[in-house]
Amino acid sequence: MTTTAEEPFTQTPTPDPPVIDVELGGAVRPGRAQRSHGFGEPRRTKVTIRRFGLVSVFRFSLLFSVCMMLVIWLALLIIFLVLQAAGVIDTVAQWIGCLVKPDQGTYRCTPAIIDGTRIFTWLFFAGCAFALVWTALTVFIALLYNLISDIVGGVEVTLSERHRG
Repeated sequence: MTTTAEEPFTQTPTPDPPVIDVELGGAVRPGRAQRSHGFGEPRRTKVTIRRFGLVSVFRFSLLFSVCMMLVIWLALLIIFLVLQAAGVIDTVAQWIGCLVKPDQGTYRCTPAIIDGTRIFTWLFFAGCAFALVWTALTVFIALLYNLISDIVGGVEVTLSERHRG
């Protein structure tokens, strides 16, 4: 067997691995990503929102409504406790007693009973009921959006990167 001059080693070019674009959630090849925009112009893409998942809307809305109910309930509880410590609740109870039973005269008013435990128990249950009603309303609105977007085609949103400078 005779040996001839070796051919130069040639390697087939392999494509560059994709670059993960975290902000837009896609994979773009490096050459394409560098060509698609210059230094001063941010990338933009158009997305059409055609449907909302009703279960996803239900979960998000329920969690959001319950969290908001708890925040408002706790804020009202703190305000009530501060007013009670300052004596404002007792003064209001005295005024209510004078308004409800004025026949005894203003000097002999019997103060009304303001039971904070009962008030905030009822407020908690009313807040839970409101959170459920709000959740049902948002799911109904998402259902209406899905039905209308089947006819119209959805809402088109343009996403763009922030200008980095």
